[in-house]
Amino acid sequence: MFFVICAGAKTEYPDPDIFGAMDVPMIDLQLTVDKVLQRWPKTFSVFMKHKTKCVGCFMQQFCTLKDVAETYQLSAEKLIDELNNVSNEGNNQRSIR
Repeated sequence: MFFVICAGAKTEYPDPDIFGAMDVPMIDLQLTVDKVLQRWPKTFSVFMKHKTKCVGCFMQQFCTLKDVAETYQLSAEKLIDELNNVSNEGNNQRSIR
């Protein structure tokens, strides 16, 4: 039997179901609103705080966070920081086994 393993075949965002949940969120400007909301549901509060219409919008599966920042004239850096802060809530309260 012959197997070929291609080390160069990488995905930018690994499926968390394959690799397990990650401790460090990977929120960046290239993610879609839909992916962010699916992976980190609490982030909806950031979109609501900035009065975007992203949550529930039929375009959320296509719009990236970069698109959101540009459309709503938000600082991309601040948006990412706020999303990361919300997605990290609760991670610091883990019990040590």
